[in-house]
Amino acid sequence: MNIKQHIGFYTDSVLHSYAQIFFSKNRWLAVLVILASFVNWDLGLWGLAAALTTNLLADWLGFDKHTIREGLYGLNSLLVAMGLALAFEVNGQFVLVFFSACLLTLFLSVALLGYLSQLGVPFLSLPFLLAYWIIMLAVRQYDALALDVSSIYAMNDLYRFGGMTLVNLYEYIHSIELPLILDAYFNSLAAILFHGNIVTGMLIAVGILISSRIAFSLSLVGYITGYLFYYFVGADMTQLYYSYIGFNFILSAMAIGGFFFIPTWKTYSLLVILTPVIAMLIAAFSAIFMPYQLPVLSLPFAIIVIMVIYVMNFSTQHKFLKVTKQQYSPEKNLYAYDNYIKRFSNTTYYQIGLPFFGEWTVSQGHEGKHTHKGDWNAAWDFVITDDQDKTYRDGGALVEHFYCYGLPVSAPASGYVVAIVDDVPDNAIGDVDIQNNWGNSIVIKHTEHLYTKISHLKAGSFKVAVGDYVQKGKVVAYLGNSGRSPEPHIHFQVQANPYVGSKTMKYPLAYYMLKDDKGGYEFKTFEYPKEGETIFGIKTTGLMREAFKFIPGQSLTFEVEEDGQRELVEWEVHTNGLNQPYLYCRKTGSYAYYVNDGTLHYFTTFEGDRNSLLYYFYLATYKVLLGYYKQIDIQDKVPLQLADSGIGRYLQDFIAPFMIYRELAYQLNYKHIDNSMRPKEIILETHLDKKSFGRLQDRLTFDLELRENQIDVFRIKLKNKTIVARQLVTSFEEVLEVV
Repeated sequence: MNIKQHIGFYTDSVLHSYAQIFFSKNRWLAVLVILASFVNWDLGLWGLAAALTTNLLADWLGFDKHTIREGLYGLNSLLVAMGLALAFEVNGQFVLVFFSACLLTLFLSVALLGYLSQLGVPFLSLPFLLAYWIIMLAVRQYDALALDVSSIYAMNDLYRFGGMTLVNLYEYIHSIELPLILDAYFNSLAAILFHGNIVTGMLIAVGILISSRIAFSLSLVGYITGYLFYYFVGADMTQLYYSYIGFNFILSAMAIGGFFFIPTWKTYSLLVILTPVIAMLIAAFSAIFMPYQLPVLSLPFAIIVIMVIYVMNFSTQHKFLKVTKQQYSPEKNLYAYDNYIKRFSNTTYYQIGLPFFGEWTVSQGHEGKHTHKGDWNAAWDFVITDDQDKTYRDGGALVEHFYCYGLPVSAPASGYVVAIVDDVPDNAIGDVDIQNNWGNSIVIKHTEHLYTKISHLKAGSFKVAVGDYVQKGKVVAYLGNSGRSPEPHIHFQVQANPYVGSKTMKYPLAYYMLKDDKGGYEFKTFEYPKEGETIFGIKTTGLMREAFKFIPGQSLTFEVEEDGQRELVEWEVHTNGLNQPYLYCRKTGSYAYYVNDGTLHYFTTFEGDRNSLLYYFYLATYKVLLGYYKQIDIQDKVPLQLADSGIGRYLQDFIAPFMIYRELAYQLNYKHIDNSMRPKEIILETHLDKKSFGRLQDRLTFDLELRENQIDVFRIKLKNKTIVARQLVTSFEEVLEVV
């Protein structure tokens, strides 16, 4: 790393060390917590020194840079240092103890992180607690360290601003008479930093509110619930009024209610029933530690949070959903989860399609009227119907009269043929063969414990043999009327075993088009066709496939025109360690992760600058079906945290765990194609609608013009201007030479 990168690295590590105390990486929160810590100059100075010293030591010793940058090592050290600075006078001996404390806390953090991560639980403030207790017990043997008897509430080295000294402002705020419960709340927040005044607590509260409305509400709910419990059971209220040990309720609420678990009304309810347990832990540990003259500090919080996270691993009902990808914000965790459920709740790792070409109707679905019962209930029967919903012509007396008879049947997904039955003759119309229930059939293995079976095929029509590998869409046989089939139809099912008579397995079909009653179409993803529905498989368009085919190692260069100014923007195509592809804009440091499975292009995650071209492209092509269908609109939902802001979003945040009434609705419309068979030009229009209670509040519109197998023009229509990006065929270096 160069000097600038080193500065950025350590700046992030220090800021995150402060914000992580409250389960965040928000810079505004970090700055306000740092400012709050300097209400007592000595505590603030030594806390900051500890965070920087510990991170420098961790980097010098070769510990994981990502963990250092996250602030996970620095946060415990800065708390230890502030505790020591509060207890002892600063002298040469103190400096030596300070350095040893940083090193001890770092080693404890690394050791506990390595051990507890194997159990799937965080170390929280355990390194701080152990280091602080060890040092406080040890220094009793050191005569050179003197206790600090000066007032811990005074502000030192004050300076003037706006005609009023900071001390005047401090004294004014501190003189405000607040309700006792509110005063205790602010002082409890301050006590986390070893301060004892409402000014520190107010600064922290403002920081929490700015960073997360859910975390702020959780801090209030946690503290008020604990306060009321103390009051009603007659507990020692001095623990809340003077020692401010109630911060254990605050931190526990923030951790359980919205950081480690998705915030919902259930997590808020859990906090209420956990309050007596936290209170008992405070009382019990206070009694245990009193003979040793050691403070309990945050031990009840650490114990209850670690215990809840661990025991929930054994819950079979999953009422409290753990955060799997931590975004350091309850709102982001919640909105990302809500969006994932709406987009991908039925998504399967392996995609199963339809076993035919053209439009077919579901004559019998799951739990059918006639068959498809019991262990074989998850199956479909498909037929072809005419405008009068008839399946035959010319009276239907012969199998040849049925529209679907003799038509090709295709592999619904790639795999190996593991079983074929090919010796059952066709039935006459109305007759059935119950001795050979499935008739002529084929079973294809797609992956372990995932097979598909197609039945009632025509004897002698198979185009493959057992052991053959077949690609998705390959014709494997032709439809007959064999087995328990009174008239020609395809029986199709997914199963876990390779045998013709295996039980069915409920498994959605990846992509298909549904024809509605008005002749329009609806794009379906990972759903289950229902009886009476007419469906057909997706046919992609070459120009669209190529335009959205981003190859790792490829660079895309755009000339962007905005307000009469032009600039070049380059994106790079990469994959991460999990082979997930993404577009990267080096200039803005932005990432956009996407999926392209040959049928659908869609984005999953964006990280970076929300004024960048890549961000707008992420919104514009959030979900694109790679086939041109004039009659349909492609719809989806964008996570609120990625494109919603303002007072309306802030109000939504407060009640988001109970109700989400705002949404960002994405829609793609197919506007123009010059030739349906071999198009050279396609124009798409997409919208992003901001809605509240279903009512439109704002709209962002994009146009995409596809030519020459690429996205030729990308147009962003904002309220007061239009941004136009044109993709250049030449390389970025060649363009720079021309410029």
